[in-house]
Amino acid sequence: MRSLSLVPRLAALALVATLTACATAERPFVPGPESTAQRPADTPFAAAGRIAVNADGRGHYGNFEWQHRAERDELSILSPVGSTVARLTRDDSGIALEADGQTRRALDVETLTADALGYPLPLENLVWWIRGLAAPGVPVEKTADGIEQEGWRIRFIADDAGGPVPRRVELARDGLSIKLVTHRWQ
Repeated sequence: MRSLSLVPRLAALALVATLTACATAERPFVPGPESTAQRPADTPFAAAGRIAVNADGRGHYGNFEWQHRAERDELSILSPVGSTVARLTRDDSGIALEADGQTRRALDVETLTADALGYPLPLENLVWWIRGLAAPGVPVEKTADGIEQEGWRIRFIADDAGGPVPRRVELARDGLSIKLVTHRWQ
């Protein structure tokens, strides 16, 4: 009789293991008809989540908050405990980066962030990539789970619910990897 009660337990255990495996499998993000992917790049959005940067073997982790409008971007990089490490602002006057008590200005985001943070942040194209799309007007090569564009390999990973934007975006180029996991999208 004991062996009969063991069978339902093993079946339940197998079901839980199967469901867990299904829940943790990565799925490439594919924009659907309800996706913000159909909107122009200058559609305002607010996003927040986690960021992980690995530059030549050195890891940096934290959070991000990003407010995007056609005329202005404000991207804050926060420490894991929530204090602002850097704030990047783009508007008609150019690019400003506030970090380490200093404000630096430039016309080029990638050069400015490389000098100040130690890695280039491709903000102009990231406006598209965070939505799971290739940046317009730039040559692109599609891959099984993303794209390659301007020397970056970009992976788009969907969430389980199949939301309108990727849950995770991974960028890699020349010994640098950047991962964004979006928790909030408006």
